[in-house]
Amino acid sequence: MGLETVKDEIISSAKHQEQDLIAEARKQASEITKKAELKIQEIREKSYAETKRIIDMIKKQELASAELDNKKALLEAKKQIIDKVFNEAKNRIQSLNPGKRQEYINKLLEKAKQDIKVENIYCSKEDIKMIKGLNTEAADMLGGIMAENKEKTIRVDYCFDSMMQNIKENELQGINKILFG
Repeated sequence: MGLETVKDEIISSAKHQEQDLIAEARKQASEITKKAELKIQEIREKSYAETKRIIDMIKKQELASAELDNKKALLEAKKQIIDKVFNEAKNRIQSLNPGKRQEYINKLLEKAKQDIKVENIYCSKEDIKMIKGLNTEAADMLGGIMAENKEKTIRVDYCFDSMMQNIKENELQGINKILFG
């Protein structure tokens, strides 16, 4: 065996080792690339899922907020309508003809006399002339009466303002149902 043959065998062996190393390196690079691509895909899917979850959550919040705003607007509109109905009732009371007004004052006075021993009456300026035989004072009210006993320790309030406020507070659900179904 000559030197040339040994040299050729070493070169041939080195080339085979080189090819094996390159093939192994390519195989490892391919595996690393596949793992990286899988990791990228996994991150992309997680990111997509997280983004979708956040978008869904924001949509739900916005929808809930919009529904709340709609309910507030609807309640405000209903409140305005109810206030308008009560203002219309107030206007009708103010424009009652004197005969009807006298009839209401008499009925309220009788009711007050059933509740207490009436000595003092408070009523609107327009209604003072309708009450006879009792101490009467003008009060800032729409109409009706407030009656007190002699000692001014017991008072019954039958003024239209108070009655309307009581109706508004105590019958709001019924009014709501009548107006809005």
